[in-house]
Amino acid sequence: RGRASGHRDGPSRRPPAPARRAPPSSSSSSCPCCGEVLNAKQRVKHLSLCAPDALDDDSDAFERCGDSDIIRQSVLRRHGARSRVYEVCAARFGWDASAGSKEPSARRVSRALGVPFDIVVRTIRTEVKETPMGLGVSARALEELEILYEDEERGTVAVNKLAGVASTPQNRISDESMASRVVAYWTRKYHNNVPLSSTTPFVVHRLDYETSGVFVVAKTKEAARVMQSAFEGRRVRKTYLALCKRTTTNANQQQQQQQQGTIDYPLVKDAAADFAGRAKVRCVLNDDEAALVKVMPAETDWRILHRNGSYALIEARPRTGRTHQIRAHLAAVGWPIVGDDAYGYRDDGQDDDSLISRHALHAHTLTFLKSTTTEGIPPVSIVAPPPRDFTRACAAVGVVGIE
Repeated sequence: RGRASGHRDGPSRRPPAPARRAPPSSSSSSCPCCGEVLNAKQRVKHLSLCAPDALDDDSDAFERCGDSDIIRQSVLRRHGARSRVYEVCAARFGWDASAGSKEPSARRVSRALGVPFDIVVRTIRTEVKETPMGLGVSARALEELEILYEDEERGTVAVNKLAGVASTPQNRISDESMASRVVAYWTRKYHNNVPLSSTTPFVVHRLDYETSGVFVVAKTKEAARVMQSAFEGRRVRKTYLALCKRTTTNANQQQQQQQQGTIDYPLVKDAAADFAGRAKVRCVLNDDEAALVKVMPAETDWRILHRNGSYALIEARPRTGRTHQIRAHLAAVGWPIVGDDAYGYRDDGQDDDSLISRHALHAHTLTFLKSTTTEGIPPVSIVAPPPRDFTRACAAVGVVGIE
C-alpha cells in the first residue's frame, strides 16, 4: 500500500521557535483567577480570557510584552479611569500604585473591593475579550505585510506569509502572527485606526511556522466557511516550491531517478517530536504496518523543475491537506527538504543552516478553480513570489530558473 510513482535579508541563523504555552504540570490544573479546575484541553482557552498573565512560563512576560498595558488602554477607552470596571481590573493586574501589586485571585479582589466574586470574574473575562486584536502589531511588522489579493466584498485577504512568523495568534493580546497583522491592516484601512473588538481573523488554512507563501484570512465566519468548503471539496489547487537534497537508500534509489510522479504513502502520527517539540508524522511504507495503525490517506504530486547534482528544486502539489504532508512525503522518496530538522537526513555531516535558516519550503500559488459549487468564490490564481532567502539558497547550490 502506498507506492511512489513516476524578500528578506539577514544572517543565516535558524529563526526562534514560536512562543508556546507551558503545558500543565498534570492532566488537570486550576485557574489562578477563578479557581476553576481545568483539563489540558480547556487550559489555554480558559486562561486566555480569565488569567492571560498565567499562560506563560515566564511570569514577567505579560508586562514585558506589553499585554497588561494593551488591556489597560482598552479599559480606559471603554470605561474611563474612574469607573468600577477599571478599579476591578487595576486591582487584578496591578496597574495603579494605589491598587498595589497585581492580585491573581478574583476572590481576593472581591474581598478587597467589596464586589461580588462572580461580577469580578465576569468583568475580567469581558474586558480581556473586548480588547481588540492587532494592538500588539508594531509599525514595522505592519509595513512588512505584503497583500497578494483582497476581495473586499467577501471580506477575504491573501498575504505572503513570512518564514519565522506564526500563522495564527499565539495569544489574544501582544501578538504579531500573520492573522494579527491582517487585523491591524483592516483596522488601519477600514476603521480609521480605531481598533474594534469585533474585528476577528478567521484563518482559512495554515502554514507551518518556517514555511513562507500564500496565506488566506477571512473577516467573517461565513466567509471562512465558504472558502474552507472549497479546500475540503478539492476545488483549490496549491503548489509549493521546495529546495531538496538527495539522500540515497536502497528503498528510494529507484524513485530518485524519476523526474515526477505521485506519492501516496499514508501518514500516521509519530510519537517523536521535532526540534521545537511539535508533533510530526511519518509515512507508512508497507501494508503490514498500515493494517496495525490508524493511517491518514495522503497524496502529493511532484516534479523536478531543476536539478544540479544532489540538489533539486521540486514543485509539489498536495491533493490532500495533512499536517507536514509535503515534508514527510518528499523525505520518504529520498528528497528531504533542505533545512528541515524534523524530516531531513544528515548523512553527509553538512549543515543546511549555511544555505538557509529554515526549511526551504514556499507556498507558491493558490488557485480557486471555476466551479458552480464554490458559492460565489471567483476563479483566481494567487501567486506569492519566493522570498530572498529561498532564491539565494537555490542560487548557492546552482539551482536556477526560479522567479
